[in-house]
Amino acid sequence: MRLARSIALRLIGGLIGIAAVLTLGTAVFVYSGQEHREAVASVARQFFVLMEKDSRAKSPIVNASPSPTQEGGMTQ
Repeated sequence: MRLARSIALRLIGGLIGIAAVLTLGTAVFVYSGQEHREAVASVARQFFVLMEKDSRAKSPIVNASPSPTQEGGMTQ
């Protein structure tokens, strides 16, 4: 019983490994052209420009102390 489980786990692991290698190989083959490299570089450039703009945007100051009234005033 343990031997069958061990063989099954090795078989499943091997199939997953083979599928991963084939997927990566296919992706590298398909996307290795010059136009794809330029497209990926363009998307990456736009992404990092947006990230830089967002990181420089000032966030509004948030009052951390809770207000005792709805209007924000003090109760007397």
